[in-house]
Parts: sequence; C-alpha cells; structure tokens
Amino acid sequence: MVKWVVKWVVNVVTVVTVLNVVNVANVVNVVNVVNVAKWMKAGSAERSQPASTSDRLAIIGPLVLAVFSILATPVVRSEAKTQPVSRSFQITPGGGEVEVINQIGTIRVISTDSKPDRVSVRAKRLSGGSNISTLQSPTGKVVVEVSGRGTVEIEIVVPATVRLDLLTYKGDIAVSNHQGQIRARIVSDGDIFFTGLRSSNVEGRCHYGNIYFRGEPVTQGGYLLRSFSGQLDVRFPTSADFKLAVSTHQGGLDLGDFPLRYDHRLRGIVEAVAGVGRSNVYLQTQEGNIRLQRLL
Repeated sequence: MVKWVVKWVVNVVTVVTVLNVVNVANVVNVVNVVNVAKWMKAGSAERSQPASTSDRLAIIGPLVLAVFSILATPVVRSEAKTQPVSRSFQITPGGGEVEVINQIGTIRVISTDSKPDRVSVRAKRLSGGSNISTLQSPTGKVVVEVSGRGTVEIEIVVPATVRLDLLTYKGDIAVSNHQGQIRARIVSDGDIFFTGLRSSNVEGRCHYGNIYFRGEPVTQGGYLLRSFSGQLDVRFPTSADFKLAVSTHQGGLDLGDFPLRYDHRLRGIVEAVAGVGRSNVYLQTQEGNIRLQRLL
C-alpha cells in the first residue's frame, strides 16, 4: 500500500510541475504531500503487522486533503503584458506626410489644428505577434508599419493639412475632419469612414467593404471612391458643386433628391452635374449599391 501511495504522490507532483505551478500555496501543499509519504514509508518499516482500517484512514486523510488543496488552488502563469507603442514626431507646419501600413486591424486618423507641427502615433497590439515600426525619413515623412500576423489598432493625431497614405489588409479605416490629400486602401475585409472632410483630393478603395463619405467637395477637387462588392454611401451638402460619374455593373443606384442635371443616364451608368461642376466625383462598384444623398 505504501508503495502505491508513494507512486501516486510522485504522479501528482509531476502533474503540478507540468502545469508550471508557481503559487506559493501549491508549493507548500506539495511539500506536505511528500512529507506524509515519507512518514508513511518510515512507519511501515517499524510495523510488523498490517495497518488497521482506522490507521489507514488516519494516514490517507491528510494526504487526500493536501492533494485536493493542490488541485483547488488556481494555477498562476507568468504572462508578459504588451505595452502600446506611443511616439510623437515634429513636422513642418502646413505640410508633412504620414504613411501607415497595417496587416490586420483598424487605422484611425484624427485631424486637429491645435498642434500644427506635431504627429502623434499610438499603436496597440490586440492579439498575436506583430512588430510595429515607427520612423521619420530624412524628408520628414512619418512612416508606421506593422509586420506579422497579429491584430494591431493604430490611432494617429495629425495636423489637418498633412497628406495621408493609409493601407490595411484587413480592418477598418476612419478619417475625420481632414483637409489634406487622402489615399485609403483596404485589400480585403473592412469599411472606410470619411467624416467631416474638406479635402481637395480623396481616394478610397476596398474590396468587400463599404465606403461612407460625409463632407464637402471643394473647388478643383478630385474624389474617387471604389468598392468591388461593398456599398458606397455618399452625402454632400445641398450647395455642393461637382461633376458626377457613377458606374456599377450589378448594383443599384439611388441618387436621392440631389439637384442634378443629367448628361448621360443608362442602367448602371450616370454622368451628371450639380451646380457648374467645380470638382470631380467618381463613384464605382462592381456589385455594390451606390447612394448619393444630401447632408443634413
């Protein structure tokens, strides 16, 4: 019986070791189990008669309690906490360029006039292993690049006039209150959100996702929004002045009650003018719907 108990104790200790037990209470419990086993082995050498049932219970009882204490104590594993990457770069007021390349995750750009010479970057790893690189080139261009297959959320605060070049393979892109040139691309899944824009040049491309545009086309501006199977939802002020070219192969068109003069209108293809046509707007999908409405 003693040999069986000792073997059982060894097995328990082995399991605890495999589980990487580092809790002090568990270590104490393991020591208690081993001490009980040693006491049983020493006592067996002194006894010439087999132990009675009550003696066995008196021996096994503390042993069982000690083992159950081990099993009931939570296992604590050491886990490194990943800190967000946070950096700030100085740029020339009124200019500058920011390029962001993400693998999986959101890119969010917030424009402000409060710091015209400063770009602030904050990147947070949400899952997996990723390497986040932030640097500034000799020309002053700020580059944020993520490599690896983990999910990373990137937030950038920029002056409203900087040029933006944004790319993510999977995830959303959101730009708000911006006035500089914008290029935003999503390779696979994800939506693009443009809100409060007064940019003179905006390009948004995605494959499966939707593109939402809320802003005002400015004089001599160019706007290209393209999605393969997603929806284009565009809203301009009633006073917007632009030339419109719309095309979709299998999607639907909803141009609402916008005051347009149609130059060409066939199924899936529209060319029209609002005002005198001071800017150019191109909306294209293969399978998705296109909607143009007044911004309230």
